[in-house]
Amino acid sequence: MILADYKVRIIANACITRYTRGETDIQEVLNSYKLSEENGNLVLAQIYSFRADIEQIENTESV
Repeated sequence: MILADYKVRIIANACITRYTRGETDIQEVLNSYKLSEENGNLVLAQIYSFRADIEQIENTESV
């Protein structure tokens, strides 16, 4: 079941807050919410739309 848009935004903001407060891996933060793959992708896309700098950091760290 796909989450409603407002729930995606709430979870994305929660992930961003945790990331900003010192948790270093946005994917681990997201995984802690135990979302389905489809919902996880929606939240991750929302995170990247709010904070494009997180995507750049994550992509450079994985290289």
